[in-house]
Amino acid sequence: MKAYIQTDKDGEFYNINAFVAFEGFRNFGYETGNFVNADEISDDNPENILVGGIGNVRKRLKNLNIARTDKEIDYPEELKPFLKRKVWESTVNTIFKDKNSRNIFIKPKTETKLFAGKVIRHEMDFLGLIDQEKDTEIWCSERIDFKTEWRCFIRYKEILDIRRYKGDWDTKLDVKTAEDAIERFTSQPNSYALDFGITGNNETVLIEVNDGHSLGTYGISSAHYAKFLSARWSELTHTEDYLNF
Repeated sequence: MKAYIQTDKDGEFYNINAFVAFEGFRNFGYETGNFVNADEISDDNPENILVGGIGNVRKRLKNLNIARTDKEIDYPEELKPFLKRKVWESTVNTIFKDKNSRNIFIKPKTETKLFAGKVIRHEMDFLGLIDQEKDTEIWCSERIDFKTEWRCFIRYKEILDIRRYKGDWDTKLDVKTAEDAIERFTSQPNSYALDFGITGNNETVLIEVNDGHSLGTYGISSAHYAKFLSARWSELTHTEDYLNF
């Protein structure tokens, strides 16, 4: 069993998530290898896990001749009642031209890391987003101000861990809401994250759903993170999850 961990050109782990994954897989007895670009990996065994950014994960799957939809999870149909706000699809140019589409949150729909999600208040917020060659597809949502944001790591339909990653420390996530969302999410992958926000009136609202690869650890243990990544990688590659215990 082997796990390839992404590094920078100097051989340093590309971020803290890569280091935590390295620790986790190494402690489970995995052989580890480093890479900068997934194209460097000549190994054609799909069981060997790749830990890296979204672009490298997609590239590795493509190099293994494994088809994967470009569509991210984001806002599953089954979980719309948990969003508590309007969420819709559009494009950057459409929102730019519509002067009524302001004070909303937008993020890329298909090219996940094209730009960081942001609140659009006025024309200046579109700087760097307008592409004359291509009208970027985006998700739009009504704005909600959250006091705290929490990430629930879900593995095989159970909560593996919950971590606060933004905002006040003294708010409380309604775990029952998270459990209800897991039960409702019938098309869920083997591992993913539910991000929830706590509003000013202490309501627990679903922010978005993230696929179970290339995710921030936010303090999750190395063992849990390795198990989390392994569950999703094995599902994507149709291989056995050796950490399914």
